[in-house]
Amino acid sequence: MVDPLALPPGLTTRPLSFDDIDDVVALANACELHDVGYTMWERADLVSDLHIEEVDPTVDTVGVAQDDRLIAWAFLPRERSAWADVLPEARGRGIGTWLRRWTEDRAKERGSDRVGQTINDRAADAVALFVEAGYAPGHTAWILSMEHAERPANPRIPQGIEIRAYRPGDDEEALGMFEEAFAEAPDRAPSSLSTWCAMTIEREGFVPDDLLLAVDGQEIVGGAFLIDSDEIWVDKFAVRRDHRDRGIARALMQVAFRRGFDRGYASTSLSTDSDRSALTFYEKIGMRVRESYTHYSIDLS
Repeated sequence: MVDPLALPPGLTTRPLSFDDIDDVVALANACELHDVGYTMWERADLVSDLHIEEVDPTVDTVGVAQDDRLIAWAFLPRERSAWADVLPEARGRGIGTWLRRWTEDRAKERGSDRVGQTINDRAADAVALFVEAGYAPGHTAWILSMEHAERPANPRIPQGIEIRAYRPGDDEEALGMFEEAFAEAPDRAPSSLSTWCAMTIEREGFVPDDLLLAVDGQEIVGGAFLIDSDEIWVDKFAVRRDHRDRGIARALMQVAFRRGFDRGYASTSLSTDSDRSALTFYEKIGMRVRESYTHYSIDLS
């Protein structure tokens, strides 16, 4: 691993724990607010990610502190994907470079041949840091939103389809449906049942209505996991391949739009990327791109 002594004098490093979650979320949101003008992190996001089956916070996280105050952090939730932030006032001291090298070393220890980070296209300083280090741009990601100026129309549910809330016992079949759809994206590692539960039904604040399931007879053929966070955020969304082009995806999104309006939110949002070829569908149902991101990665072999 990279040497902590390579950091500027007066800085210390240590693994992060669940006791640090609120400080980490505050740090990450301060960085987002400075860099792009809005925040997206919630405590429940990080709690869920730290409960991913493959994650060991004692080796997959690191914090950088000055006078016992957290000023930077990095996290490798998956072998090829990392996060890192440095408070704006602490930048320009080599901390970001140290964190980048830490993520590379940790990814190698976990057996990965690549590692990368997804960066907002407006965060020019971060993009430059990675490009100068030899990282190459890969897939593009977008955040799209639907504004609710008036109450959305009633959802048009396809014949033979029921859209209902999650019920105990749906776990394995719902996971199977989502995984079958998500496996179409290249290089995506499958999720275990425990990881999927940590990210959905065991997430802080979860209620059954947060996981909408489209059911044909007794089969789960589509679903949307919704997060209530000053808007409705569609965190996971899929329709089984053999049930597409029936209007199920549109109906699920219409239910999400209606929920957002009924709860007094101005918008419903989600993210997608160029690996999934779903951008055109979301634009057809009225959503508009709000932000764009690029994934930068480097070969570690």
